[in-house]
Amino acid sequence: METAMHKRNTLERGLAWLGGHWARLLLHAIMIVISMACILPLVWIVSSSFKPKEELYAAVPTLFPTRPTLLNWYWCVSIMGPVLMYLKNSCIVTLGGMLLQISAATLAGFAFARLQFRGRDLLFYAILGFMFLPRAGGLMASYEMMNFLHLRNSYLGLILAFGASLSIPVFIMRQAFFAIPRELEDSAVIDGANTSQLFWHLALPMASSGVVIIGIFAFVDMWGDYLFTWTMLDTEKLYTVAVGITTTIGWSAEFQRQQVSTYGANSAAYLISMLPVIIVFIAMQRWFIRGLTEGILKF
Repeated sequence: METAMHKRNTLERGLAWLGGHWARLLLHAIMIVISMACILPLVWIVSSSFKPKEELYAAVPTLFPTRPTLLNWYWCVSIMGPVLMYLKNSCIVTLGGMLLQISAATLAGFAFARLQFRGRDLLFYAILGFMFLPRAGGLMASYEMMNFLHLRNSYLGLILAFGASLSIPVFIMRQAFFAIPRELEDSAVIDGANTSQLFWHLALPMASSGVVIIGIFAFVDMWGDYLFTWTMLDTEKLYTVAVGITTTIGWSAEFQRQQVSTYGANSAAYLISMLPVIIVFIAMQRWFIRGLTEGILKF
């Protein structure tokens, strides 16, 4: 009797292990398929930037170039348009807006998390409500306001507009400051620290993961913005890279007389615009993951 029960328990454990093993294999297979689906477009655009014109329009396309060339990159950087100027404009607008957004979000997040004042929660939820309003929905109102304030066609206008997008950054920083133990703040107050010292020497260093998170989000959002930037700019010398690379469409006739194509040159231009975002994320991913695991995004 005991031997039969032992065999039965052993069989059940074996089936459970086998079921779990196949479940893990299935999960890994699904994850691999999803990863390949996400990576394939990036691999294709990298490959296309190194393909000559005849390979791009071959009857049977290949994933990798058989005769790689740098002609698309040369055309993109040297002939097709002032790409370096677009990159400089993007750096100015993105870094300026990111610094402004981080500064405002950290100060506001600390005030909403640690200071007591009348209407604090009501004001916070009012700011949070703007999170659910798409930027395109208020595009005409933003255009009229920027035009009235003479901020269109300027770095300052774009920096102020991007820096004023504070709903999500304030929410993240508020939660980051909430995660700091109250006992540490009480100890610092007993030692004679004022509000400014609490912020600079205690709260801000301990909430550095939240600062990195909103910095990454701000950089990606501002660097890749097209609709708002295109609406607010009329002067080509102020175009950011997201807007500037779209001017390659006008070179189609010239491409017909060269050994490059619109598709290949566009692929090189898109990669140039993507590289800063990829580099920033790779450099800061340790902080980003650390912030997520510490519960920065928990409400």
